[in-house]
Amino acid sequence: MALDVLSCPATTVDVERSFSFGRDYVSLKRHRLSSSSVTKGMTVAFYSENGKIKAGMLHKWKLKKANETKQKGKGKGKSAK
Repeated sequence: MALDVLSCPATTVDVERSFSFGRDYVSLKRHRLSSSSVTKGMTVAFYSENGKIKAGMLHKWKLKKANETKQKGKGKGKSAK
């Protein structure tokens, strides 16, 4: 029992901050996202706000993903002659 009491965090600020951030992140337009998508989105947003992701890095990543998707789609629907 002493271990349970002594291992309690002295403050709940981090937990409260996470819930506030999550509430702000999941807006009316995002309320149907899966828990995995919310977790990933909140992680990227948190890292971005705290300078853990370099400026422009997400834009480059999105362009790369879009190009990969285009490349995959080019081969579909064509008949072989």
